[in-house]
Amino acid sequence: MKHGEQQRHRVNKIVTPVWVRQQRLKVAGLRYSRESNPQSDTVLIIPAAQHPLLEGRFPGAEFTLRLEAAQTLYQNLQDAGRKAEFFLPGSRLHDSRSGQTDEVALYDAAGLWLIERGVPADILHGKDWIQDRPDFTGADDIRVAAQGFLDHERFESAIYICSPGQRSRADWYALAQGVPIDTYVPETIEASGVEQFQGSLAQQVALNGLARTIDPYGDGVLARMTSDRMPSDGNPDTIPELLPEYSQLPWYR
Repeated sequence: MKHGEQQRHRVNKIVTPVWVRQQRLKVAGLRYSRESNPQSDTVLIIPAAQHPLLEGRFPGAEFTLRLEAAQTLYQNLQDAGRKAEFFLPGSRLHDSRSGQTDEVALYDAAGLWLIERGVPADILHGKDWIQDRPDFTGADDIRVAAQGFLDHERFESAIYICSPGQRSRADWYALAQGVPIDTYVPETIEASGVEQFQGSLAQQVALNGLARTIDPYGDGVLARMTSDRMPSDGNPDTIPELLPEYSQLPWYR
């Protein structure tokens, strides 16, 4: 299958009290099942991706703060004798606001950043989980992470590290997937004064409102709003001439 042929459903789901109750029970049941299972002993860390990249290749200020928080969480878990792995979301995107098209997939930029700071490559997941359906939104991040969590019994819990403007809708996306993914906003992001991609209050209200009313899966209105994020060459992965620089990442071995 060629990139982009696998389309989102592009349908809405009306959020009702009955649906919310059912999903919360589903999440609680899975959380209890994993927390009480001795085979489930690993925390899944998910730093939310952020485009555009600096020079089309490197994490920007907001993205870097999320990665730093993820690295700190990983180190704290290691110090406490706990296991952890990462899911690094985000394909290569075109940003219609700036007109910039990244040269590198966000999962590659994040993976190299973490490896260069001592995180073992063999605990990273990215392209291997995303496969042929591009990851262009926070809803996509949660969808892929949720499937990875479900597919691997070793995961006890999952933490999605994001910016303040993303938190509300990330909670709804996780609820829709029926998986216990907890959201975490690092204090460093709020205290840094860094301009956030989701900084527009109107944008936050609109996207968060959609997630909690008619688009909790991100497959309807959100999918249509972000349909222009595919690069013009149709390739959502790192451009071929740069791939050798990322050969140490596990999905390229």
